[in-house]
Amino acid sequence: MSLQLNDVLEDSLLPELPELKVIAEKLSTLLKGETIIQASVNNPLPIHGTTVDEFKETLQGKIIDGFEADGKFLLIKFRDDFEIIINPMLTGRFSVRGAGGRPSASDIFRLRFKTNSLWYSDRKKMGRVYLVSGHDYTDVAEFTNRGPSALSPDLTLKEFSRLLQRRRGEIKNILRNQRFVKGIGNAYADEILLYAGILPFRKRSTLTPEEIERLFHSMRSILTKFMDVLRERTLPEITLENRDFLMIHGKKDGVCPLCGGRVSEITANRFKTNFCQTCQK
Repeated sequence: MSLQLNDVLEDSLLPELPELKVIAEKLSTLLKGETIIQASVNNPLPIHGTTVDEFKETLQGKIIDGFEADGKFLLIKFRDDFEIIINPMLTGRFSVRGAGGRPSASDIFRLRFKTNSLWYSDRKKMGRVYLVSGHDYTDVAEFTNRGPSALSPDLTLKEFSRLLQRRRGEIKNILRNQRFVKGIGNAYADEILLYAGILPFRKRSTLTPEEIERLFHSMRSILTKFMDVLRERTLPEITLENRDFLMIHGKKDGVCPLCGGRVSEITANRFKTNFCQTCQK
């Protein structure tokens, strides 16, 4: 049976801000200060803005300065103003393995260090990888003109409300819009709206100031809570895409953990939305 686009969008868990922040923390702990002995490319399709030879030659001898999550992007930072910017999209994954080993069909590139290697894999080849110098992100698709991080300490309730007032349409679509705030995708939008008690299909213009405040605190609480859950898991466990901690997303006909009611589901534009008709108004 062939895999349809609808299946791809729903069966592949898109990395969102909590996953990427925890992955960045774990990779920094494992690899910060390591020197790249060799960079190799197994599949050039996701590499953008540079040739494979330039990619490999530029990274040779570079020292890892750390990893950082920026919305739905993962940044690999080096000590001399170079960065690898990765948008993993639906199926991009990161792993640390031994220094040796042969690539699989899904492996895109490897950074080899003295005792281990960082691999970036993408079974659907949908992600994008950029090599950037001098913090020039001009050629990185969808990187500029985004909103603040959903977990930024500078994003106050007042600023959140101000940015929200500029937006039109259904509140779930606004939450998923990276130009509003960055880092929230389909799954976590459902979780945030359940906790806030707001139906995903409500128009922004119908939200009261009290509901907006509830939405803001729900966003911060849910993302922080799930990051704490993920921190207890290993990098390979996160890569397995097991989001068993979710309350409502993907739980069609299940039981709402807040009220015991039935979880409803609607599919639109190839994305599933789960909600509770009792808790959410």
